[in-house]
Formats: sequence, structure tokens, C-alpha cells
Amino acid sequence: MKKYSNYIIIALIIINIFNIFKINNLERSMDNYYLQIVSGINRNNSEISNIYSNIDSILEKQSSLLDSHKIEFGESLNKDNLTVPVKFTVVPKEYSEGLTVNIQLNDESFILNKNGTSFETTIDADIFETFQPKVVISKDGIQKTESLDEYYDLYNKFLLQLEGYYNGSTRYSNGKHIYKGGNIELRITNTDDNMPEKVSIIYDINGSILREDEVDISQFSNENKVTNFINADIIDEVEMDANDVLTVYANIQDKYSINYKYVVLRNEVDNNGEPVFRRPEWSNGSITEITRNGKVLNVPNYR
Repeated sequence: MKKYSNYIIIALIIINIFNIFKINNLERSMDNYYLQIVSGINRNNSEISNIYSNIDSILEKQSSLLDSHKIEFGESLNKDNLTVPVKFTVVPKEYSEGLTVNIQLNDESFILNKNGTSFETTIDADIFETFQPKVVISKDGIQKTESLDEYYDLYNKFLLQLEGYYNGSTRYSNGKHIYKGGNIELRITNTDDNMPEKVSIIYDINGSILREDEVDISQFSNENKVTNFINADIIDEVEMDANDVLTVYANIQDKYSINYKYVVLRNEVDNNGEPVFRRPEWSNGSITEITRNGKVLNVPNYR
């Protein structure tokens, strides 16, 4: 009897193992079906989104005053006034005698000259002003206006790109900020026709320069879009009294005599003579102030 019981137990175990395999296969099949359903839903959503996008594009083109337009920027800046030539070419959908076309840009109006079926003009755009051109089509005293492409921070197309920070440690002891185990790292990327010509590290206390260390950049590459790297030593220590603020920044000058103030470190002592450990986010290499001949050309968001 015991022998038959063992056979029954073995048979039950085999059946259970078989059922487990079947359940596992069923779970895998269900997972595959689920993934196929999700993939199908995502594919359908993508197709629907593309359809809506195409419809919007068609409706936008149908409602446009223009058959086509083109905006072409020059390759270099005017060094005297920091402007870049911009060529506009627009083709109205409809043309008749007496029709005129203007470009409206920052409260200034520029007339376009007819050239076959298109209208063209070239203007000088200030790279530090908002570039949001509008085309104005006039006929028999009736004006119709349409906005063209918008370009924010146009100067980023022509000015140097900067990244950097202080990679060491700081401690405050006996009225001194002490810097150990690191240096100042900078990455300066050239543009198509611009590169750094002078770099220095400046230590500023309460708006007065404590020290300025010039950086040797004689080995910098002048190739387009190349990133040049700087590893500069930092001062060993700085004496700071109550209410003192030390700002360490890189001052970079480019071929257009534009200066870039790039803050890499900021230390502060409160009115009790204690160090302030909470620093603004911009104080560790995230903001650039751009000046030329003492004039601030951009407005950094210090907060």
C-alpha cells in the first residue's frame, strides 16, 4: 500500500511541475500580449500626434500670407556695433501692383525690394536685442501682419560658450577662508569666428579687486567649435571680516573686446563673523555677465 502511495505522490509532483510550467508559459504569453497592446497604443498615439501635427502645419500654411520665407544670418559680427547682417527673402501668396512688403523689427520698419516674385532686404541686427521679426504686407491702405521665426539669445550664435567650477574644498578658520585640494577648471568653446584672447582669474571682495592672475592661453586652438581647457591654481587663503563677500570669477576677453564674467566661487561671512554656507546656485559656474567698455550687454538672473 505504501508503495502505491509513493507512486501517487510522485505523480502529483510531476503534475504540479507540469502545471507550474504551464502557468509560467501563460504568464509569459500574457506579458507578451500586454507589451504588444502597449506598443500598439503608443504607435497609434504617435500616428495620431503626427496626423494632428500635419493638419496644424497644413492649416498654418493655408492661413499664411506667404508662400515661403527665408532668414539668413551673416557669418561674422560687425566689431564696431556688434550687429550681424540678416537677409530676409519673402514670397507673398498673392501679388498685385502697388503691393509693398516691410519687415518690422523692434519698433523699426525696413522696406523689402521686389526681385521677381520675391521681396528681399538685408538689415543689421543687434545680437543683444530680441529678434522677433514680423512681415507687413500693405495694399491700398490695408495692412496684414504675420510673425516670422523667433530667435532668443541671438548672441549665443556668435559669442564664446563657457563652463567651469572650483573642484576643491573650502573651510573657514580664524577669520580666513582656506582652499585645499583643488583648482579652477574652465572650458571655453570657440564659435565660427570667435575665440578667447585673454583670460584671468579675479578675486573680488565687496566689489574691489583683491588679486588678478592672468592665465597663459598661448597654446589654445583657434579652430572653429573647439573647446579649450584651463586648470588654474586657486589662492591658498583669504582673510575675511564680518559682512565680507568674496567672489572668484574668470574674466575672458574675446576678439571683439567683449568681456565675460564667469563666477566659479562665492564665499560670505555674516555680520557675526560666521561663514555663510548657503550659496546662490549661480555662484558655482552657471551664469555669465557680458560687458563691453563697461556697458552690460546682457542681464544675468542673479537670485
